[in-house]
Amino acid sequence: MNCLSRSLLIALMAAIAVPAWAAAGKKDRKNDPTARISKKLDGAGLSADSLAKAKKVIADHAAKLKDAQAKADAVLTSEQKTAQKSAMQAAKTAGKKGKEAKAEIEAALKLTSEQKTKLAEAKQELAKEESSLNSDLKTALSSDEFAKLGLKTKKKKNA
Repeated sequence: MNCLSRSLLIALMAAIAVPAWAAAGKKDRKNDPTARISKKLDGAGLSADSLAKAKKVIADHAAKLKDAQAKADAVLTSEQKTAQKSAMQAAKTAGKKGKEAKAEIEAALKLTSEQKTKLAEAKQELAKEESSLNSDLKTALSSDEFAKLGLKTKKKKNA
């Protein structure tokens, strides 16, 4: 009987501790615009020196990226955010991609003209910060190491 109660106690403790431990191990990637790049960095198989350089660059840009992302997120109301989420899911289940999906999502948002301008400005600022991060990563890493990350960069016209 004593052995059974100990086993149940250990099982209960494990049932409580494991999910809490798993949740603690996860970063809040939803609100972290650098999470995608950090995840790619961890899986790229870079040398320790290069990894340290890249993480320093990301840490330097993290605050600016978070501010830019927060500005973009602040434009939409909570109703618009839920409408955006459901429109994204509907477009995904319908198999829509690219411009078609984007148009459907924008239609579901029902943005005012003021929101459209604020959102465009915020997205432009976010894109500028992401571009700055990518260019700094390019200078910190060799071209082969940067290619391992698999980051998409916009090509300049007439370059």
